[in-house]
Amino acid sequence: MEDSNAFEVNSNEAYEQLFAYIRGKVALSEQDEAPLRQRFQLRKLTKKQFFLQEGQKAIEHAYVVKGCMRVYYQDQKMQEHVLYFGFKDWWVGDLGSFDDESPTRLNIQAMDDTWLLVFDRKAIEELFLLIPALESLFRKMAQRTLSVLQKRLFLTVSASAEERYLALLERYPSIEQLVPQYQIASYLGIMPESLSRLKKQMIAKVRQQQ
Repeated sequence: MEDSNAFEVNSNEAYEQLFAYIRGKVALSEQDEAPLRQRFQLRKLTKKQFFLQEGQKAIEHAYVVKGCMRVYYQDQKMQEHVLYFGFKDWWVGDLGSFDDESPTRLNIQAMDDTWLLVFDRKAIEELFLLIPALESLFRKMAQRTLSVLQKRLFLTVSASAEERYLALLERYPSIEQLVPQYQIASYLGIMPESLSRLKKQMIAKVRQQQ
């Protein structure tokens, strides 16, 4: 995992990154930047610090500036199941809880020192009135999250562990440098030793084909 302590993120860098991200999705004028700066707050989470925990209400949502987050839930046996990872330019939170103020079942934790631009429900409602194009952005963001979870569900019920692993590497080519192996195994729904065995088998298969 990269050493996030080797750098810091200042607010200007964070906002410029957010503006560039938004402009890649919808129209954003220079006049729109000030309201965004006022309502998005830069926050640093240290490694293993939680942004949201099960039972809390998701009163905030966040854009990932730098670092890595994991979103997971615990089953009745207290076993963790990783739903997805949030890297740079991802959004993290529980949209359902954020919308209806119900307690969340999710846990959202920093995998490394992570910088977020955080906003609450009042802030985003004000921004929707001031910058109507943001509603389109957030609809796309919600659709992207839903698409990721749907693909994950499909792979979980229909694909082998190897196919799920290859799909993960295709989506996040550098994930093994960012996320510990046991967390990748949790995402794949297998034990860490099974992931090690799977990787050895894949390496052996490649060597046989050479």
